[in-house]
Amino acid sequence: MSVCRTQSDVCSKSPPGMGGSVQSNAVRLFTPREANAMLPTLRPLLIELTDRHAKREQLDELLVEVEQDDKSRGSMRDRLELEVRLDENLAELKQLFEALARHGVEVKDPAIGLIDFHAQRGAELVYLCYKLGESEVTHWHPLDDGYRGRKPLESEPEMLKI
Repeated sequence: MSVCRTQSDVCSKSPPGMGGSVQSNAVRLFTPREANAMLPTLRPLLIELTDRHAKREQLDELLVEVEQDDKSRGSMRDRLELEVRLDENLAELKQLFEALARHGVEVKDPAIGLIDFHAQRGAELVYLCYKLGESEVTHWHPLDDGYRGRKPLESEPEMLKI
């Protein structure tokens, strides 16, 4: 995996003899300051993501109810309408995931707006962790740990200087 230190680093490669650009598996690294600077752009996307995700769960519950109600004459029509709404919702969620990925973040839990930014701690790749509603990025964790493994950034002064 290649690493891009800043947005200006080239994170795509053109194969020899090809005119276009092919996305590589490069990962953008963020400092806490850079991650915090992205939050005004990311928050509206995360709010929409959590809203769409909650709507998805509601639609899923309604579909289960309709499928269990075989006696209703309208159940087939209701089911088809719900399936169309679910498909639309899925397309909206996909667009939001893609928009967030274009900003270099990984969505970890769409229900609560939990995202991670790749960062570097010495020679180790780690995540800077942000949850919708927090004022700024204040935690990090190793790549193989999740939300429960979060540690305060203040315990890692080297990361604050990067």
